[in-house]
Order: sequence, then C-alpha cells, then structure tokens
Amino acid sequence: MTEEQFIKNVTEQIRCIRARAGIERELADHIADQTAAYEEAGEAHEEAVRKAVQEMGDPVAVGVELDRIHRPQIDYKMIGMAFVFSILGYFLLCAVNAEGMAQHPEYLTRQRIILLLSFGVMAGMYFLDYTFIGRYAYGIYVFLTIIVYCSTAVAARKGTVSISFMLLYLYVPVYAGILYRLRRRGYAAVAAAIAMMIVTTLLAGAISIHMMIHICLMCTVLFVIAVWKGWFGAGKRTLFLFFAGVFALFTAAVFVFGVYRPGWENGFKTQRLLGWLQPEKYAEGAGYTYMWIRNTLKTVKFIGASDAFMDGTLIGGEMPFPTEPFVLFQVICEYGILAGILVVLAFTAVIIRAFQIVRRQRNQLGFMIAAACFVVLFANCTEGILMNSGYYLISSMQFPFLSQGACTAITYAAIIGLLLSIYRNERIVTQEPSEQRGWRLKVNIKLEKR
Repeated sequence: MTEEQFIKNVTEQIRCIRARAGIERELADHIADQTAAYEEAGEAHEEAVRKAVQEMGDPVAVGVELDRIHRPQIDYKMIGMAFVFSILGYFLLCAVNAEGMAQHPEYLTRQRIILLLSFGVMAGMYFLDYTFIGRYAYGIYVFLTIIVYCSTAVAARKGTVSISFMLLYLYVPVYAGILYRLRRRGYAAVAAAIAMMIVTTLLAGAISIHMMIHICLMCTVLFVIAVWKGWFGAGKRTLFLFFAGVFALFTAAVFVFGVYRPGWENGFKTQRLLGWLQPEKYAEGAGYTYMWIRNTLKTVKFIGASDAFMDGTLIGGEMPFPTEPFVLFQVICEYGILAGILVVLAFTAVIIRAFQIVRRQRNQLGFMIAAACFVVLFANCTEGILMNSGYYLISSMQFPFLSQGACTAITYAAIIGLLLSIYRNERIVTQEPSEQRGWRLKVNIKLEKR
C-alpha cells in the first residue's frame, strides 16, 4: 500500500471534514520521519516508505481511532448553565419589576423576544468556527465600530440613552484576534498592538469613560498574556518595561484630558470619583447613593424582604439610581441574603467554567479568545457585585442573564457562544488560522454525526 492510499483510507474514516487536512499533514510527517530513519539504516527509499506505511498499522483501525478523537465536543455544562440561568433570569427580572411589568405588559413580550434572540446568537456562535476571528480580525473590528457608533448616533437623535455601549465588550475578543495576527513580528508588532489598544480605548472613551477604563484594562491583560507567552519574539523584560512606560503615559493623558480640566474640582466626573472614594465625606452629594445602598443593606434579612422594602422605600419608592444595573441589590432586599448568594453562585459557576475552558486550550488562538471571554465575564460580574454592595463606582453596567436590553443580551450571548465554539473545536482545529490562505469566509453550519 502506498503512502497516498494509506492516508486516503485513514481520512475516509474521519467524519469531521475540517479535521482531515490537519490529520493528513500529521500522518505524512510521521511517515516521512519514519522513512528517513529506515533510509539511515540502509534501506532503499521505496522499501523505506513501504515499511514506514506498514508500521502505521491497519488504516481503517487508525482512522476509526482518530475519528473518535478528532470530532466536535459539546460542553453540556456551559450549555446547561446558559439555558437555565437565562430562563431563571427572565423570571427574576419579571419578579423584581412586577409593578412595571403590570403597567407595561408589552415589556414581557419584548423580554421574551430578547431571550429568544440571545439563544439564537449563542447557537449561531456555537456552530460558527471561531477561527474566523483570527483571519478577519481587522474587518470585524471595523464592522463592530460602525455598528456601535451608528446605534449610538440613532439613540442620540431620538433623545434616548443608548445601551449599545455593551457591544464595546466585543472589542476584547476581536483584539485577541489582532494580537494573534501580530505574532512573531518583533517590535513592530508590539508597537502595532499598543497602537490598536490605544485606538480601541479612545473609541470606547468617546461613548463612555467607564467603558474606556474597562476596555483599556481588559486589552492590557490580553497584551501581557501575549508577551508572557512569547508571541512577539522579543525579550519579555524589555517589552514589559516598554509597555509599562507607554501605559503610564497614556493613563496620565487620559486623566489630564478626561478629568483634570478647568474647574475640575467641581466637575461632574471628579465629583463622582470623590463620592465613590469618600462617600462619608460627600454623603449629602455625590456619595449619597453609596451610603444609601450600604445603609439599606444593613436592614436585609437572610430570608425574606427587608424592613426597608416592606416600608416601600425601595420598589415604588424613591430610588437614587436606575433599577436595572442593581438587580442583585433588589433581589437581596426583596428575597433576602440567601437569594443574593444563589445569584452570585450562578455567576461564579459560569466564570469557573469559562476559566476551565481557557486552561484546556492548546491552540494559541483558542486560548487567547477564550481568555478574552473569561476576562469580560469575570470583570463585569465582579464589578456588578461590588457596585450592588455600594463599594464600586456606579455605572450602567449590565449583568449577564439579568438584563432587559437587546445589546446586552447579544453581547453576553456572543461571549458565551464563542466559549462554546472554542470548546467544540478543541480537537478539530489543528491548522493555524493565519496559515489558511484566501479571503472567502466559509461557514459550515452542519450537525455532524457522532
């Protein structure tokens, strides 16, 4: 049996078409190595090839074993958590906003549509090959920028507040794809990576200072990971020092132009910052909300509604902040500390599962995109929990599974869908995306037999 016939017989047993190319290369390389070993022992080339192929064993048995290994995987844990927590989140939102839902029943229909939309986005990302981010990172970056700014402009024209800022978090996995494309290109790639980080931060800052800080920190984490893994082929210590200097200068520039302005001590942004850092001192002004949350939480019970809630000072009363980012706070006040602990445990379970997916990855692109998704989930859930406790700067952040906005649902569904896609293709993706030539985006959405 010739080498070509052997490889063909092996790959015919493999049902996942996308895995065949990588397996063909691995088999050919193995046969070539074994052939070279026989030739060094004095065998003629043809005889060496024949022995090398024969040593591989029965092609059908080899193919069946490789088919068992190189096939799509289903992350039942993450799928189950995403489905169950989304459903429970829908009912929890309806419960804590019962009065508003009763006055506006159309919100129920809207929320159901958003729930179905999130499932659709999650499923679409699950079946989509995540490596397209590595191949088309720059194009996706431009497309995302257009979508975010167009939706923001439309909201501004209507005089409403846009929550499309949540889509800015999708910059993080896209930036991971950009870092991947810049691998092995030396200091020029480092400069390009830092430049893309600064541009992304400024784009986010044009919409929200809060998002600017978040996006900057998340991209910084990914850049540090890329340097630590030696992606740029340069000295780690030199790169860290260089980046630290650039980051310090950029942070100082953002502070000067974003906070320190004429009359800065009386500016709105500065007062917000001081109210968070010293709420007791500014309890009658910018620190009022933080003190109100902390004092209200002192009245909560382990199970059941707090006295403040029963007095009507929370729901239906005077609340010094919008209710949606403070769903966890409302749950604790209405149902008790135990209910809040269960919600926090749900977030923790998703974060831990995301971290486990990151640790499993051997493919470099899969690792970096999974790390980006983990960073988004971890940072947002941590911020939300601290903010609902009155110990973090108040913003319009949204929890996963506990949001009424379509943009938020799409963002988190895309993040979780990417994690599912990475897990699904863990044993399939063997070729580096940057080595796959061509600009034609092929999307195979097909259920493959097990």
